[in-house]
Amino acid sequence: LLHRWNQGDNSYCYLIPFIFFYLCWEKRKHFDFSLLSGSYIGLIFLLFAISISLIGSLSSLETFLYFGFYLSIVSLGFILYGKRLKYLAFPFLILFFIIPLPPFINRLLTFKLQLLTSSFAVSLIRLNGFSVFQEGNIIDLGITQLQVAEACSGLRYFMPMLLLYFLISYYFLRSIWFRAFFFVFVPLICIVANAFRIYLLALFHFKGLKELAEGFSHHFAGWLVFILASCFLLLIALFLKKFEIKKSEIKKSPEIKPVKLDQQKIYILSFLLITLIGGIGLYLFPKTFFVTKKIDFSSFPLHINGWDGERLVLSEKILKSLWADKYVYNIYRRDDFPGIIYVFIPYYKYQTAWHTAHTPQSCILGGGWFIIRSGEWKLKVSSDKFIPVKYMWLKKGNEYMLATYFFFERGRVIVSPWWHKFYLFWDGLTRKRTDGALVRVEMLVNNNIPSYQAENELKKFLLALWPILNKFI
Repeated sequence: LLHRWNQGDNSYCYLIPFIFFYLCWEKRKHFDFSLLSGSYIGLIFLLFAISISLIGSLSSLETFLYFGFYLSIVSLGFILYGKRLKYLAFPFLILFFIIPLPPFINRLLTFKLQLLTSSFAVSLIRLNGFSVFQEGNIIDLGITQLQVAEACSGLRYFMPMLLLYFLISYYFLRSIWFRAFFFVFVPLICIVANAFRIYLLALFHFKGLKELAEGFSHHFAGWLVFILASCFLLLIALFLKKFEIKKSEIKKSPEIKPVKLDQQKIYILSFLLITLIGGIGLYLFPKTFFVTKKIDFSSFPLHINGWDGERLVLSEKILKSLWADKYVYNIYRRDDFPGIIYVFIPYYKYQTAWHTAHTPQSCILGGGWFIIRSGEWKLKVSSDKFIPVKYMWLKKGNEYMLATYFFFERGRVIVSPWWHKFYLFWDGLTRKRTDGALVRVEMLVNNNIPSYQAENELKKFLLALWPILNKFI
């Protein structure tokens, strides 16, 4: 969890525990923390938390592990205070922010916000009479190009601004309708703030002040814009507050007969025992998985269907980030065809939350590629068998790439990340196996090659590759 917090978009998470404890401390006059009134509901929550964590571990869903951790904290609250915990609902709502956004939601929001931010920034630049061309998240100023990267998409602002929204609403607004209306401003402010930041960078380039658009100045501008956006959000709340009815008094936690000491001890000891057994089980269960025979890719063919290849080597840093146990990374060329094919197959002896294959979209988009269109092929690999293959047409500047991939795991071919996660969980429970590989085949395409021709050539290559995969995986 701390590793995820260290990533740029999630650094706000470090503030959450302090905010949580402050909010609880603030309620000390209305909530007697020394009065223990535990409930068995806490044990039910704890069992549910362990189940969620097990699903997350087997299906390599990090977010489920973090959610399980959060639920275990909630269960401890029920163990100590029972039904009175509802008076601490808001602090526990804020504590939920310790869970970073799931990667797939992060990618989806980032991609959408990149396009919106880029378009709005281009409009601002054109209003100043400058000529500018936009292609996806690339803004061409003529003298240089600005790429609206993930960090400038607005998502890095969105989660902290959402946190501020809850805190500001809690202290200044009471009406549900006012809070709902106030929420609309959160994404709008994020997009406008980042677009304004990009607009300033473009102005610096046009005015010959390139040094102000890089390094410390670039990061300082990001902080300054965020502070201004936060102040603007607060001003909106203060304006809305003027139209509200006088706020109601804070409800005090009712006096409840404390649970007998012996019963409270049973709850606490049961919590500790279940936590200990559950933690040991989560650690040991994946170690009981069956590990397949040793995979050797050293003899993987360099000649496939008329294409001649050569082996490439990944750096230790990249290999470590992929968690792969074995891999194939080859490049293939053909004299009578101008395209180049890259074959990358990371293989995993087992898969858990931090040792698993994942869809390549984030890696590809992180390299500056922009998706033009995507879809799914059904390739006929035998008289009675078809396999699904996910394809994407991508563009970066003047370069085009046709990328394909599928998961090849325990006899199954899968393209959906959801089914991939489900079968990891299911096979882990029923077969004690989670081994598998991600097969990526990508073609760099010359501008002169029609798209249908590139697709036909890559399909032929995939059909020739299929029997080879069955021999090695």
